[in-house]
Amino acid sequence: MKRRLWSRAGLMAAVLAAACGDDSATSSATNASTTEAATEAATTTGAPATTEATITTGTPTTGASATGTTTGEPTTGEPTTGAVAECGDGKVDPGEECDDGRGNGIDQACTDECKQATCGDGLVGPGEACDNGADNADMNACKADCSANVCGDGAVGPGEGCDDGNQTDDDECTNACKLASCGDGVVAPTEQCDDGNQDDTDACTNNCTNASCGDGFLQAVAGEECDAGASNGVNADCTDACKAAVCGDGKVHDTGAGTEQCDEGPNNLPNSTCNPSCQLNVCGDGDKGPMEGCDDGNAMGGDGCSASCQTEGCGNAVVDEGEVCDDGQNGDQDDGCTDLCALPACGDGFEQPGSGEACDLGNGNSNNGACTLACEDAVCGDDFILVGVEQCDDGPLNGNDKACKADCTTQKCGDGFVGPNETCDDGNMNNNDACTNVCKAATCGDGFVQPGEQCDDGANNSNTGACTNVCKTAVCGDGFVQAGVEQCDDANTSNTDACTNACKTAACGDGFVQAGEQCDDGNLANNDGCSSTCKSEVSAQQCQTGTDPFTNAPWVVCEANANSAWISANNTGTYTPLVICQQLGYSQVGQYGGTCGNVCGYCQGATTCSSPGTKTFDMAGKSCGADKLCFTVMWTCLK
Repeated sequence: MKRRLWSRAGLMAAVLAAACGDDSATSSATNASTTEAATEAATTTGAPATTEATITTGTPTTGASATGTTTGEPTTGEPTTGAVAECGDGKVDPGEECDDGRGNGIDQACTDECKQATCGDGLVGPGEACDNGADNADMNACKADCSANVCGDGAVGPGEGCDDGNQTDDDECTNACKLASCGDGVVAPTEQCDDGNQDDTDACTNNCTNASCGDGFLQAVAGEECDAGASNGVNADCTDACKAAVCGDGKVHDTGAGTEQCDEGPNNLPNSTCNPSCQLNVCGDGDKGPMEGCDDGNAMGGDGCSASCQTEGCGNAVVDEGEVCDDGQNGDQDDGCTDLCALPACGDGFEQPGSGEACDLGNGNSNNGACTLACEDAVCGDDFILVGVEQCDDGPLNGNDKACKADCTTQKCGDGFVGPNETCDDGNMNNNDACTNVCKAATCGDGFVQPGEQCDDGANNSNTGACTNVCKTAVCGDGFVQAGVEQCDDANTSNTDACTNACKTAACGDGFVQAGEQCDDGNLANNDGCSSTCKSEVSAQQCQTGTDPFTNAPWVVCEANANSAWISANNTGTYTPLVICQQLGYSQVGQYGGTCGNVCGYCQGATTCSSPGTKTFDMAGKSCGADKLCFTVMWTCLK
């Protein structure tokens, strides 16, 4: 907010004028004093200094008196004596902390009230991200140092539950500045796991502990059939392995709903100590135990089985009480009755083809052995691995393109079958064919030279190396600059551009005329027709002689000046006219033709270089090549 003040110099001038009797000056001083007093009063009380309270209506003029009275209206003119002090004039006046003139502003180092910008003044000044004045605090949106409160700065601000100032997501405060809690999906130090859901039946419980047998939750993903928590037990309805207690699991289920007397797992069998119902085999139960010769289910003797369960008649060909059958123990175990007076059964140790058995090793039956628990011969494809014979057996999933092949051997690279994770398998160890030794299709860059490739340096392939990225041997003209070998390579056959056909950077003296050169005779010597800077040197003189640099055919200068020369065969031969012209300091060939055998003449008889004849050019002599003239010929060289 701007304030108008009479300057001290203006007030002093007014006082002096009054002393000298200048009434108008006195009036001006009075007005200035009134204005300054009003301004200071407004500033002191904290109220804004307004123009209504500080500006006079009088318009002081030199040599005229004016009555200065304060009104509510702005003045109609400026005082003519003294400068007006105001905030924004670029000068630090009394009551101002600073004044940057037009540089003042609410977001500048000096505010529009000529106060130094400070953190806490409510204005966002230079170097401040925010400024909420008295509301600045480390727990508020704008901190005490006028920096914005953000997650990760170590200060707990609005909307944050915590802020530990780090980027570690698995401590007590997450990277989103939320207090770590079970169910937030982040594993805190006090948690074993945290999957962010409310499902107790998966691998992580709602208490953020790893699913485990005994936690009271049924987790099928962990293979549990039940979980009664602390009630789990070896003899309980739910075992200590979280399996439903069943007869045959090897655990005696005799608590809760259990009625087992014994449980020997796979050994629960007829005629065993523990029968298939997990009841102890006792005399009189009808199941012949290991120490029993018989058991007819009663304690009576005389019926073929004594009261102590000893056989009284098995083998007598009479089915006594307690016998299932009795064929007189005839030695035929496949006739429906074994020599034990029992019906045939898989696992009884007798092979009974009539009952569909292919084998029976008794207690030796095993799904990993030669005879399975179903009394079937072990074969590849039965879904059981025959130990020592088969490497694998996935049953109907076997296949030559599967992990387990049709012959129950494990799939591997080089076996000739394309298995999982293989793109090819040609059954050999040759890296130079279409399939490499790691069963991957041959490609440029695999380090092996296959048909169609000139080279393959694997990861070292490079367009600037000996083998390019397309597995071609680096050569001059392929468009790639081979490091240490080539200076350039522009992939063309022009010797007159910036890169020659030898992949050398074009330069004066290379024998090729490039842009900016008038000639190039392949050397850097001067006074030979082409200077060391490839500029033409006119050296031709009448009757000067020379020979073609390629064929040694003799020539002679018939006429010569700074712009052209007339050259003639000095006998006969094959000539390279452009090169000879360049040697003489000219840049191009003009007209040409035959001489009819003359020197420096055209079919005129005896002519010489000192007595030349007619210059007639019939365009003859081109039969020996595009840049050649042959036999008795002559031509002109042009500058």
